[in-house]
Amino acid sequence: MSATISVTFGSDPEVRGYLVIDSTVNGRAYGGLRLSPDVSAATLARVARAKTLKYGLLGLPLGGAKAGIAAAAEIPAERRRELLKGFGEIIKPYLESRRFVPGEDLGTTAGDIRYMLEANGLKVPPRSLSEGSGTFTAVTVFAAAVSACEYAGVDLHGAAVAVEGFGSVGAPTALAFSKGGARVVAISTVLGGIYDEAGLDVAELSRLRDRVGDAVVNIYPKARRIDRQVLPELDVHVFSPCAQPDSITEANVGSVQAKVICPGANCPVTPEAERNLFQRGIVPVPDFVANCGGVLGVSMRRAGIMTGDIERYIGRKVAREVTGILEAARAENVVPRVPAERVAEERFARAKAQAESRSVVGRAFGLGLELYRAGAIPRWLVAPLAPRYFDSRVR
Repeated sequence: MSATISVTFGSDPEVRGYLVIDSTVNGRAYGGLRLSPDVSAATLARVARAKTLKYGLLGLPLGGAKAGIAAAAEIPAERRRELLKGFGEIIKPYLESRRFVPGEDLGTTAGDIRYMLEANGLKVPPRSLSEGSGTFTAVTVFAAAVSACEYAGVDLHGAAVAVEGFGSVGAPTALAFSKGGARVVAISTVLGGIYDEAGLDVAELSRLRDRVGDAVVNIYPKARRIDRQVLPELDVHVFSPCAQPDSITEANVGSVQAKVICPGANCPVTPEAERNLFQRGIVPVPDFVANCGGVLGVSMRRAGIMTGDIERYIGRKVAREVTGILEAARAENVVPRVPAERVAEERFARAKAQAESRSVVGRAFGLGLELYRAGAIPRWLVAPLAPRYFDSRVR
């Protein structure tokens, strides 16, 4: 199933907001709300689909959705609140019934989502919002890159890496590559890009970003400025797009020189460009595989599992997945997305059927999950059982 709502709202009649529900489990769908000037129904539909595939790959009983407001993330706080409240008011029936359960996304924070809900008179369940998913996403992007580089014959130690976007996903992803022995030679934000063939000091960049945000590219003194649009075309071993969709399209795919594309962003490569990359011997890791760590890591943390254990688990999990997917792609001579989507769709159908089962066990499990999310069941009671639950789902 797929449903799209497109609305104008607020004091500016040109402002548009969208809600796309790609799939549901027990009538509900989960996904982020983004704030970005290039938000469109078509883009959100692709990202919502990626969300379904991500949940399916992980065996999590969740429907996929995505919402967005077409506005710059850097707007004044008062205007931001106006847009959040106005959009929330229009989609309130979906929020109230929890047919759509929102989370933070590109250009928004967990605080923004909380404000939108509370400004419209809706309670925020204790375990419904979470922060810090970017760090978990970075773990799986790096793990996916390790497997993809082995497949492509690239020694990641000392390899040149370009990371597009240096926000909540891009910054920890660059740091993971740097700590893993790679040479991060370029990063970008909405304000531009920087490049140093010898390698950037990612730890220093991260500290500067905490102080000045996107302006980090303007004040870092040890690199030369470059146009952020050229990052996909740099002569590097690994390109990791961690920003907007459609970083690589038919327009620039012929200039891509990386051996491995390992995304932290959703839908960073158009389908046609992905086929072009594969035909040229470049390894395009499917986005919903490489960046699934945010969803899985946050789910495991909510269940009370320790951060170190989560990072080890999701890193191993995604490394195995990527290896299997790339081997299947080679055997079938198809882009890696083909076997990845097949596996994800099969697992999603199985998880959905189990969650919507009318059996006593199915109903009891669903009730228990809802009570835990609402804070009615203590974390200490769930934590000992959580590893077994995820092992049974994520395989």
